[in-house]
Amino acid sequence: MRFLVVDDDFETRLLMQRLLRPYGEVDVATDGEECVAAFSRAHKDGEPYTLITLDILMPNVDGQQALREIREIEKELGIATEQQARVI
Repeated sequence: MRFLVVDDDFETRLLMQRLLRPYGEVDVATDGEECVAAFSRAHKDGEPYTLITLDILMPNVDGQQALREIREIEKELGIATEQQARVI
């Protein structure tokens, strides 16, 4: 499993990494802009994220906008709803 932890708070990112690391690879992003870039890169590399933990209030691009962009990318790639990344 691959996880992407997206939060502008360092302590929260660290906690989520520690919780998820036993279950798979964990990447982090500090805002929605980095999140969308990491998400796109993961798909281009053929290693998409299984789960994304996404903060709502972040600088640059907030979590809601990042999620809209992620879903648009999945739509453009033709990814079926049941195959989309799970987002919390």
